[in-house]
Amino acid sequence: MNPELAPSLIHFFGMMLLIASFWILASPQIGTCIRAYATHSFLLALITAVIAVTNHIEHLLIPALLTLVLKTIVIPHVFFRIIRRLGIRKEVESYINIPFSLLLAVLLVFVSFYVTGDGKILKPVAFSEFIPLAISTVFFGMLMMTTRKKAINQVLGLLLIENGLFLMAVTMTFGMPLLVEMGIFFDVLVAVMIMGLFVFKIRDAFESIDADDMTVLKG
Repeated sequence: MNPELAPSLIHFFGMMLLIASFWILASPQIGTCIRAYATHSFLLALITAVIAVTNHIEHLLIPALLTLVLKTIVIPHVFFRIIRRLGIRKEVESYINIPFSLLLAVLLVFVSFYVTGDGKILKPVAFSEFIPLAISTVFFGMLMMTTRKKAINQVLGLLLIENGLFLMAVTMTFGMPLLVEMGIFFDVLVAVMIMGLFVFKIRDAFESIDADDMTVLKG
């Protein structure tokens, strides 16, 4: 790959990644949220692969491939099977409306760039401009977990946080040791399976997957 083209390509994918993050928050339907997460993960895999090829870091190709297979194909497929089997309504239910969610997301992006703008204490090996992008992704995931009512959307928020942390690791230090990365991917896959099981149990117990229904468990 042309060394002069690679940085521009990575920055383009990074811009598209941020747009995909907003897409997840702006999606009014659960199925669209899942597709947006798959797109987000696909772009993350592309960024990882370009960094691996450009900087001759072969071990990063394995996390890129795992991201492509697990987060772009397997995990979204699991989510679609869950919503089909549960007969979940398509609409996303939230404590706040979508325009206000997007406003908060924009503010979180500004906060991410502000707190990392002149912070030279973090001197990354690779792309310093991706630090606020990664932090924004983590913030978006936390926003989803705290504002969405459905357990499925809250799980997607948790996975979005994991994507942000993975992006930070790849762009700051060219990734973690390979065994650690593979272990994390395995943990994510197992966590999704377990959370899917919990969603079924919540539905069986409360005839709904609305997290608000679990407040009746309070003493």
